[in-house]
Amino acid sequence: MTKSEQKQIDRAAAQGRGALLRTLAVIHRSGSSRTQKAVEAQIVEAAASGDFVRVNGALLHRSEV
Repeated sequence: MTKSEQKQIDRAAAQGRGALLRTLAVIHRSGSSRTQKAVEAQIVEAAASGDFVRVNGALLHRSEV
């Protein structure tokens, strides 16, 4: 995960869980495979797997569907 992506996550975390989860979804869609694995680990760590769905291979937060 790049420094820029981590800064985005830190800013979103300050705004609340919903903002954080949506930001993780966006970063997952635009990131490298290494970044995607790190984001998936954060999602599992936050016990938020139920808040996401995969549509055509893209990870989406339920609010984006």
